[in-house]
Amino acid sequence: MIKSYLPSKYNTWAIIILIFLVMTKNYKLIIPVLLVHSFFYLILRKNPNRFRDDHTTTKGVIFAPCNGKIVSIEKGISQVAYGDNLAEIQIAIPWWSEMGIFMPLSAEIRNIIVHKGRSFFRFQKASEVVGTSIGKGLSILLDNRGESVGMTLYKCRLGLWPDILVMPGDRGGRRVNIGYFPFGGTLILYLPEKYEILIKENELINAGESIIAMLPE
Repeated sequence: MIKSYLPSKYNTWAIIILIFLVMTKNYKLIIPVLLVHSFFYLILRKNPNRFRDDHTTTKGVIFAPCNGKIVSIEKGISQVAYGDNLAEIQIAIPWWSEMGIFMPLSAEIRNIIVHKGRSFFRFQKASEVVGTSIGKGLSILLDNRGESVGMTLYKCRLGLWPDILVMPGDRGGRRVNIGYFPFGGTLILYLPEKYEILIKENELINAGESIIAMLPE
């Protein structure tokens, strides 16, 4: 059975509406209601998480935290929340892909910051749109044994706010699902510059499967 990020209350309301339509004999509306509910259920589908982390073979590896397309890769970036000399990787999450957000590595959630800036379209480069200001979304600061790795999720004008299921102080294993981004947006991954980047601009990546970077041997 297909699982979905669609909140259970919407499934409950769909059932109540269908029962009401049957009781009132409004049979013509049953199919449209089923189609609308099925559409959102499938768009917000949740892929089964069958990842099994082998700490020996995945040590020092950064996996893709989401599905999407690499918009840009820059090095030598300074970011207030995450530090200096960082590699910045911008990923556009399309509205039709599976929208889960996954841990790129095993780490502790040090902080989550909500931003109230303006939203922008996902396939635009973030720095060209928001400049030095912060876009609308949130930042997640990961602590990997004293080393910072950051993820910033910017809301698209055609999307919704990211729904994150973790809190500061929580620990998560590599490739564990920690939330989802309804109808997609932009995710920016900030890594210490010592990591070797293994992906290229315009490359398509799969959450929890594609290797973004790794520590040189």
